Order: sequence, then structure tokens, then C-alpha cells
Amino acid sequence: MRIAELRRALGWGQERLLTELEQHAFRLGRSAPTRNSLRTSLSRWENGHNVPDESSRELLCAALGCSEDELGVGESSAPVGGSEPQPTVSSTAAITPDTLHIYRNLLGMYAQLDASAGPRAAIGPVREQLRTLEGLLHQASAPMRSELAELAARYAELGGWLAQDNGDSAAAASWSAKAADLAALTGNANLVSYVWMRRSNVATDAGQAHEGLLLADGALAQADRLPADLQALAYRQHAHAYALRGDELQTGRAIDRALDITVHSTDASDLAPYCGVSYIQSEAASAWVRLGRPDRAVGLLDDALRNWPAEQARDHGIGLARLAHAVLLAGELDRACGLGHQAADAVQAIPSARALDELEQLRGTLHQYRRNQPTVAELSDRLRLILRA
Repeated sequence: MRIAELRRALGWGQERLLTELEQHAFRLGRSAPTRNSLRTSLSRWENGHNVPDESSRELLCAALGCSEDELGVGESSAPVGGSEPQPTVSSTAAITPDTLHIYRNLLGMYAQLDASAGPRAAIGPVREQLRTLEGLLHQASAPMRSELAELAARYAELGGWLAQDNGDSAAAASWSAKAADLAALTGNANLVSYVWMRRSNVATDAGQAHEGLLLADGALAQADRLPADLQALAYRQHAHAYALRGDELQTGRAIDRALDITVHSTDASDLAPYCGVSYIQSEAASAWVRLGRPDRAVGLLDDALRNWPAEQARDHGIGLARLAHAVLLAGELDRACGLGHQAADAVQAIPSARALDELEQLRGTLHQYRRNQPTVAELSDRLRLILRA
């Protein structure tokens, strides 16, 4: 069994692995044993006194980001139960392609955890892994340094996203700046562009139009070499920055450019799987609402939500809230209230600061209507309770 070896390679103690096992059991809808019982089982597995059953092996593989062969119980693994002790793995010895593979798997799992449970569930583990990767980066030999820097940059970028989605703009800016520093070590033009775009997004979310525009320009510094999705995201950032400035002409041009690229090109990176036509339409609609043009936003959002990817449930809730707000601004009160309840359902299922901010904007506009209208009063009261929770 290689459980202890894999655990140490991640910089984890037994208690951290126990927490990860409990979290994965919860995500899979399983009832985990008590912490003491699980602790006893883990000790016996690591000491070779027992072999985990099929259900436990699945949880271990998910938590450690490995296959059953890598865990030590697959068909090609060595027999369990020998008398030789498991080797202790030092930090330096842990820098191997297999270790990097585990970290990449974990990165994807943390992104999935964020998508299914919200940013608070993932931000702590991501922070811990980034610290470990930065320590490994200082020890790494030249052949491994670029790969480690790229992986660390991806963790820092995810950390920036999680902080942003949790409503902490200062932490988001700090994480994203660290991601940019790490990405600069890699020579990966796509990653550098993506991280600059993310920094621009943090800035515009904080209302910093000039900073957001400059960072979006940086993301497009090598536009002719970038895949379509990265270009579209950077032009989306141009649209947000110009909308903050109140420049309707430049906002429209940036939106048209982003949509045209997304609709007519299939050239994509592996950095932004969420960036499809529906996503860009929703983002464009947000810019139009900011400019006081709900007439342009409603059609975009109606089309986007009809074709929304099922795996992007949280952003579907954000899209519903944006549509409810745009419809309300367009004067369709009853439809807006119905959509508002749908948005509230979705946001309560997977909360985030961004989603709550969209509901706050909707509630602010509802205040312009008379509360003796039952549909307005009901939705307003519900949103108030959600936003105060």
C-alpha cells in the first residue's frame, strides 16, 4: 500500500487525509464512519494490516488524486502484507512526474468542489497546496522548475477566483498577482494571457475601470497567437471596463468582437472550458444592464439560458438573476418576479458572493415599486432573508 507515501508527497498528515475522505464521502452521498473509526482504518491500511474495500479505495483515490494501481491495490501492484516498512518521502524526493500528476488531479477536483459546493469548501485546501508547491519550486532542479511554476500559477489563479467568488476582492487581487508572477516564469503565452485577463476581471468587479482596461490590454498583448476563447475573454473584459466608464460605443464594439470570436471559432485552450457562447452572452448582458440598456440584455440572456451547459449550475443562477433584473428594468414586473424566485432557488443551492451581488441589485431595483403589490413584496422579503443569511 502506498497511501502513506502519497499522503506525505502532498504534505498531508493523517488528519488532513481523514478530512478529505469525509468531504469526498459527503460529495458522493455516502455516510462516512465516525472520525475515530476512520482513523483506525487508515492506520491499519497504511501499516499493511488491512486492505481497504472497494468503496474505501474509491474514496482514497479521489482524495489522493491517484489510480488504484498508484494506490497499491491494482492488478499490477505488488502484493500487500510484506514486512518491509513504507519509505519516508522527503520534499525533494516528492518532485517527480507522478507527484505533479497528483497535484494536477487535485486541482481539477478543487475546481469541481467549488462548482458543486461553493468557494468556501475549496479555498483552504487550495491555499495549503500552493504553499507546498512554492516550497517545492525553490528546491526544484531546472528540468522540473517550469512545470512546477505552471502548476503553482494555476493553483494561485484558482485561489484568486475562489477569493473573488467569496467576495474578498483584496485577496483575489493578491492571489491573481502571484499567479501572474508565477506564470511569467513558464514562457506559456496562453497562461500569461489568461492570468492577466483574470486580474482584469478582479479589477472591474471592484469598479476599477482604468486598471481593468490596462490589464485586458496586457491579456491581448499577443492576440494573434492566442486561441479564440482567451481572446473572447479579454474582449469581454474590455466591454466591462468600457461599461464602467459609461462608453456605450466601445462597449458594443468589444461585445461584438467577443461574440463573433466565440461563435465562429472552435480554437480553444484548456484554461477556460466555461467560455462558450452562452457565457459570453450573459457577460455581455451584464455590461448592457450597467449602461442602462436592458433592451439589449434581455434577448441575449433569454438565448443564453436556453442553451446553458448543465455543468455550470452556479453561473446559471447568476444568469437568471441578471435576466430577472433586466426584465424588471424593461418594465415586465410579473415575469421579473417569477424569474427572481427561480434565481433565488438556484443561488441558495450554490451560493457565492457574485450571485448574491446579482440578487442585491435585483432587490435594489424592486424597491422602486410599491410594496402593496403582492408579487413585489413576496420576492423582496425573500431576497432580504437570503442576503442577510
